[in-house]
Amino acid sequence: MSYRVRLTDKAEQDVSDVLAWFREQSAVEAGSRWLARLMAHVGKLERMPERCGLAAESEDLGREVRELHLGRRRGTYRLLFEIRGQVVYSLRVWHSARDAVSRADL
Repeated sequence: MSYRVRLTDKAEQDVSDVLAWFREQSAVEAGSRWLARLMAHVGKLERMPERCGLAAESEDLGREVRELHLGRRRGTYRLLFEIRGQVVYSLRVWHSARDAVSRADL
C-alpha cells in the first residue's frame, strides 16, 4: 500500500527555521545535507508509516501522533505525523531538546 505524504504549514515552517539556523551558523552545506536526510525520511513514510511508534505525547494529545527520528545525539529531530486514510500528514519537525508537543503546537 502506498501513501501520499503532505507537509503541513507548520512542518514547512519548522524546516525553514532549521535551514535559517544553519545559514546563521555559516553551515549552508550542513543544512543541505540535513534537508536531504529529512526528505529521505519523509519519503520512507510513503510505505508502511504505521511501522513508526507513537509519540510519547500521543495519549495526552488525544490523537494517534507517530514519530520518526532524524539524526543522533543532540542533533536529533522528531518528524511528527498522523496517518489519515491514504495520506500521511507531517505535522511538525521538532527538535528533541524541546519540550513535548502540545495541542497548541499542532
